[in-house]
Amino acid sequence: MRFSVVTFCLFLLLFFASAVSAKADFVYSLVDSASGNMLYGFSADGTTGELTLLSGFPIATGFNGGGNTNLEHIAFDPVNKFLYVANRGSSNISVYVVDQANGALTPAPFSPITSVANQRTLKVHPSGSPLIVGADTFASFVITPISATPAPGSPYAMPSGVSPAASALAPDGSYYYAGGNSGNFIAGYSINAATGEMTAIAGNPFDSGASNPVPVDVDSTGRLWVYSSRQSVTRVYTLSAGVPTPVTGSPFTYGETGFASVGKLHPNGNFVILPNRTRSYVVSAAISGSGAGTTLTTVAGSPFATGGMTSLAAVYNTAGTYLYVVNAGSRNITKFVVDPQTGVLSSATMQPANTMGTTGSNSGIAYVPSASVPVSISGRVLRANGTPVSMARISISGPNGFTFTTLTNPFGFYSFENVLSNQAYTIAVQSKLAAFNPVQVTPAGNVTDLDITEALPLTLTRSR
Repeated sequence: MRFSVVTFCLFLLLFFASAVSAKADFVYSLVDSASGNMLYGFSADGTTGELTLLSGFPIATGFNGGGNTNLEHIAFDPVNKFLYVANRGSSNISVYVVDQANGALTPAPFSPITSVANQRTLKVHPSGSPLIVGADTFASFVITPISATPAPGSPYAMPSGVSPAASALAPDGSYYYAGGNSGNFIAGYSINAATGEMTAIAGNPFDSGASNPVPVDVDSTGRLWVYSSRQSVTRVYTLSAGVPTPVTGSPFTYGETGFASVGKLHPNGNFVILPNRTRSYVVSAAISGSGAGTTLTTVAGSPFATGGMTSLAAVYNTAGTYLYVVNAGSRNITKFVVDPQTGVLSSATMQPANTMGTTGSNSGIAYVPSASVPVSISGRVLRANGTPVSMARISISGPNGFTFTTLTNPFGFYSFENVLSNQAYTIAVQSKLAAFNPVQVTPAGNVTDLDITEALPLTLTRSR
């Protein structure tokens, strides 16, 4: 059989596109044990989302856990490619370099980071530094490829009434919040990315009004999401200079009572999906409105059973089409298919019980995308009535200071070429005709329909 040059080139193009779409990402989870921590790594099939244990795993960190169930003992830094793992019983943090081609881990030159007692939550600044640790105190470390150095003033005394179980960082890394293990208060700090220094926000700490307030996330519009596990309600705050103010109607009922758990907002910002550690299920709620007018409504079909024991932490794949929930008591992971339009979870598949050993309990989960490839992001800028906005200035910003600006054409179309997949970007629109909220996107492949629609102002009703 003879192939023309055009046919052969088309074959290569289709083969390459298939290979890219089939690339596996990676999921890691730590099993905390007083007799020795074990780190598990899985490949996540790019098409089905199914998990397969990676060659060479599990890995013994060489240090001990605290014998406790924790939510955020593992964190990934996509800038430096570091995976941080807390060894609470040994008062240190193991650091690994992730090979995003095959998921293999290599100890970093400065691993472990020492002298951090009773660590409960790890967070990495979007720029890759600092690493922030919530423990008996707050510690901040300036990270380079070869070192971890305490930031000025670190460690910082824990404010009265605060004990962290989890933490949340603003998307730009400007503000950090922690709480949830006990007490009614949330700690809040501004973060200097250059020095790693943490500075208390005016009014710190902040009284949530109830016990065990677990910070879940901060979204791109400047709202802080907090899960009060003892009451099973979600509290939503707007932020002004980092100071949280409850939105109208907060707190919102969020399923049955269940002790501390942690998840994230869906990548499209339209849903907050949280596991319930006590009940072993997941609750999905739809977000409507903006600012003080934010509302939260439980998605039809919630709660969604995980089938495991002690479902305490969750992560999405890059596209937000799969949700992985780690079950600490049964030491396995449940995968859900996520409908990004409705927030409904379906097709739950669970690893066999004790997939990750027969002792200890999982203390967090991390999703690591495979190596990035060039992709494009395109769509239209539209008024609320659907008419296109021409000559709008539209900019995209991403990791390592990346930024690019272009203009929409007469039909409202825009396009950004050769951005990297599996990286988080913010797209902002400026136009004299209308106002637009920033949009966040983490492309797994080419995105062709990212339309950005005018943000309508809040309607105020005056009493007579």
